[in-house]
Amino acid sequence: MRVQVEPMPLDALVELVNGWGVEPRRAGARSDVPPLAPHVRRAGVARPVADSLTDDDLVRFADTVFGIFAADGTAARVAAVSELLSTIDVRPDVVLTDGVVRRMWWADRDDALLAAALLALRGQLADEDPGRLGICVDGGCADIYVDGSPAGRRRFCSVQCQNRARAAKYRRTRRDAS
Repeated sequence: MRVQVEPMPLDALVELVNGWGVEPRRAGARSDVPPLAPHVRRAGVARPVADSLTDDDLVRFADTVFGIFAADGTAARVAAVSELLSTIDVRPDVVLTDGVVRRMWWADRDDALLAAALLALRGQLADEDPGRLGICVDGGCADIYVDGSPAGRRRFCSVQCQNRARAAKYRRTRRDAS
């Protein structure tokens, strides 16, 4: 069965990958996955699709998308997104609704979540700055992020990780100076 998909909001994509991905949970010492419903519905996945997803489905999804962020550089990320898009059946369409022409995408129900994520990443890579996808550089974290800062120099997933890294650096320099 085919369903309509829209590009997933990037902040929802980040939450899904960080919440269910094996590597982000391992690095952050988080063993439990978050509640299923709020995250999937925020991602804009149609209710019938969202209701059929299991935690195992989301872990597989998160690990697949994490691999895109972990790819070394823009070329590898573009290749990963392109390869994944070629493995699922995502079809563009155009419709006229209330006099407004809208773009639409259709995908098999089983691929809808991944299709929504790949469409969002495709948009980020092609229409925005492709260098703004990353994995937190804090040693105790492997959460992903999409840099929306004006300068485009983000390296940490959150202010908490940035502060932890700065505090550790400060302690090292104080210890080395002693």
